[in-house]
Amino acid sequence: MDIEFHYYLTYSIATRAGFSPLDARILAYSSQYVDNNSTVFKIDEGKNSEYFNHITQTFNILKSKNELLKIYPVFHFIPGDPFALSARRKDGQRHFLNTTPNNVSANRIIDDALASKNLYRIGIASHSYVDTWAHQNFVGYYDEFNAVKGMLRSALPHVGHADVKRYPDWPALIWHDYRLISPHDKVNNKLRFLDAAKHLFYKYCFYLEGVDPRDRREKDALELVRDLDRAIGNYDPKNRHRRDRIQRYLALSEQKIYGKEQIPLYNKYLWLERAVTRSENEFGDRKKGLFSSLTTFKAPYFWRENYQQSHWYQFQEAAKNQQKAAWNILYETKFRYLDIPQYYSSHSSKHNDYAKI
Repeated sequence: MDIEFHYYLTYSIATRAGFSPLDARILAYSSQYVDNNSTVFKIDEGKNSEYFNHITQTFNILKSKNELLKIYPVFHFIPGDPFALSARRKDGQRHFLNTTPNNVSANRIIDDALASKNLYRIGIASHSYVDTWAHQNFVGYYDEFNAVKGMLRSALPHVGHADVKRYPDWPALIWHDYRLISPHDKVNNKLRFLDAAKHLFYKYCFYLEGVDPRDRREKDALELVRDLDRAIGNYDPKNRHRRDRIQRYLALSEQKIYGKEQIPLYNKYLWLERAVTRSENEFGDRKKGLFSSLTTFKAPYFWRENYQQSHWYQFQEAAKNQQKAAWNILYETKFRYLDIPQYYSSHSSKHNDYAKI
């Protein structure tokens, strides 16, 4: 999935569940920022306040397998059930780390984040949870299991869904995954996304209300799916109508049951620029494009005042905690059986059982 779901639709789902517009914006921005948090910043180098963030996305798919394992399966390709019916392939292959929708590990990961009551962690976990629908039947590191045959695609590194480009992330696309048996080989992204939206809605309702919402709020869930279906609109094979869809998401957010406040257009530098500066006196550093350079990691950076209350800092701390928590869940359910090293101390937080919704 991309910004359309992770930011705009997540906001609509959160407000429809009952989050305030302010909290829903934090959830939605955190969810989308998982994809934009791809640069390691060294801040206040040499000072007591020296700080490094952890990335939650990388576009360098040539990183080592160990590095990719700390990012892709944790934040984007949570491994699930290799025997799922939707994962059945023509060649009969299965993979222990194959991503499957709404899987047990993904539920445990988002439930742990919900129990933390940290909106930034919940947003991050929401990204990972719904990606199990979009990224199903791919593995989050190098593996021939990801290979989709074709003259051009076969030359790409077989990491995640690189062989099929961005196809799994576009909300109005119907495409073919030729590895799978019929009828699963024909992929309707809208159906996948709407199912993910309904399950995320129930997760949020359970968090806010403390009781199983599936019967009591079934009507709300159906109305949400109907509204999102209309907002996504018709089949768009080239993804050329993104702007039109975003305008419909903005209009949706203005409705009373979706917060009655138009969600701001997403700006991936907003949180960063409010927390970090490139000069100690902050002179002239607020001009547009401050952090737009692809080589920003080479420049010196400094904290602004009250940085610990900034969204960017709180997101980064939440991302570190979420990475550790998710890794330990995956180590318990998956990684230890593959002799993958345990990088983090045992995760011992107690969390409510939100069950598989």
